[in-house]
Amino acid sequence: REKAREQPVGVILTGELLKLEDENAVFVSGAVQMKEVKTNGNDIEITDEIMKEAKEEAARFFPECRIVGWGIIEDGSPMSRNREVKRIQEKEFAEEWNLFLWKNAREQEEVFYAYKFGEIMQMGGHYIYYEKNPEMQEYLVSRNLGKSVEKEAEKRKNKKYKKLIKI
Repeated sequence: REKAREQPVGVILTGELLKLEDENAVFVSGAVQMKEVKTNGNDIEITDEIMKEAKEEAARFFPECRIVGWGIIEDGSPMSRNREVKRIQEKEFAEEWNLFLWKNAREQEEVFYAYKFGEIMQMGGHYIYYEKNPEMQEYLVSRNLGKSVEKEAEKRKNKKYKKLIKI
């Protein structure tokens, strides 16, 4: 989140696309960070090599899933980059119902868009639910984003236990 305040962070979203009661539903169960996203004004640059590496990493860590979209975490407004987002969407994620996620790094506001009928359309609503996700945990640990959290949680649990015993 802090990094995204200075420079945009790109992600590949993994999951599955299902039909539920004649409605399309996209389930996102993982996200892989792109190594680098460059911006110049309203332009977004993601090299072919960066995109290829991120897609390969997504396939390695989430083998049961498919790529269901991408996203940008940054300070600013998604509308200022509308043309660039559509260009990347059509080049890399042109399948119907693939998602684009824009997240404001400062305010933590997020907006989901779906690619349908050749356009990127803001989605009216979405639900977030959490469940155990060993693939995502493994990915975070591989990037050293999960190790310190686990160790800190263990330390806190042990401290609480020790405090309870002393009383």
